[in-house]
Amino acid sequence: MKDLVKHEAKSDCAVLEDNFINVFENLGECLDSVVDEKKTKMNVVGSLFGIVGSIGKLALNTTGCAIKNAPKAIVAVAAVKRELIEAGTQEWNKYQKQQKEEALHEKIMQLKLKTRG
Repeated sequence: MKDLVKHEAKSDCAVLEDNFINVFENLGECLDSVVDEKKTKMNVVGSLFGIVGSIGKLALNTTGCAIKNAPKAIVAVAAVKRELIEAGTQEWNKYQKQQKEEALHEKIMQLKLKTRG
């Protein structure tokens, strides 16, 4: 029966988003318990621990996501760097070719002026 039900794994962004939501929900509960005079000190302390737990979970998931995706980021940065270097090299070669053509054209013009004069 378990094979029939497909569980989609949440993306890293969805997990982090859920963690952020939990932190803010816990913060709201904590503020409610601080403001509500009927709540006991233990309720406030419990809310504070809930916030700390949510922040800890968020930090762990964020770190895990960063570590998990670091190789992808490094490969992407390297690919962009290669493309930039290649584009820069092509532009430099174009510039050098243009400078050589202009220098050659200038020499031809000088030779024509010498032969006429």
